Amino acid sequence: MRAEADKDFLTNHVLVDEAQDLHATHWALLRNLVAEGPNDLFIAEDSHQRIYGQPVVLGRLGIKIVGRARRLTLNYRTTAQNLHFAVSILSGADYKDLEQGEESTDGYRSARLGPNPKFLECDDASDELDKVADQVREWLAPPADPNEAPLDPSSIAVLTRGKTDRTQFIRALGERGIDARALDDNPSTAGFVQVLTMHRSKGMEFARVILAGIDNAHVPSAATLRSVSEGERADALLRERSLLYVAASRARDALVVTWSGKKSELLGSPSEQDGSSCPS
Repeated sequence: MRAEADKDFLTNHVLVDEAQDLHATHWALLRNLVAEGPNDLFIAEDSHQRIYGQPVVLGRLGIKIVGRARRLTLNYRTTAQNLHFAVSILSGADYKDLEQGEESTDGYRSARLGPNPKFLECDDASDELDKVADQVREWLAPPADPNEAPLDPSSIAVLTRGKTDRTQFIRALGERGIDARALDDNPSTAGFVQVLTMHRSKGMEFARVILAGIDNAHVPSAATLRSVSEGERADALLRERSLLYVAASRARDALVVTWSGKKSELLGSPSEQDGSSCPS
């Protein structure tokens, strides 16, 4: 909407979603789009999902949110069990909001219930490929109730840390008789199991999700951590933790986690993984 009262500004109001991913230059542009005043900027963000760039302090950029923010804690997408697991990934990490205040997961809850996440430790990479294929095949089996509609293959997603692993799982699923496609490479994935990277999954949701390759070499990404300086390592590790949190929260209903070798340090203890004790 074009501003009428002040011709120096382009709009009366600005809505900002996924604000945790914006950089300082983005915020400078947004601040100059609208005059400061009541309802000038509406900002939605989740600092726990910051997987790009560095934290930004809005007050230093002329955007005042102190005392004007409201924290939302009710999740409508994923089940309480999956939410409990996703939040456990954040345990022990220090997250800050857009004013460098402490960010907490206290009180997070879900409106839905479902099965506990399933954890599959595999003997080796080949065994993991077999187990992922077996799980997908089980989900795609005709339902026992003839009145129940079969599961749409495109509602199943296999999420990997990188593109090389994504390609490997697509090929392995095909060799095991399961039609799968990379979301990035195809304009339409209808009728196919979707395989995509964790980064690509941001903003999406699927009925059933497999987090594949969640071992200590892939998550956190050893290559990513090696590529940053020692001073940037803490922030890089925080982004890796946030990335796994984002991936885990893509599942509406069923969630399965697989790994071979040493499991990722970000998965936490078995008691933290177990969704049976999740808050209602």
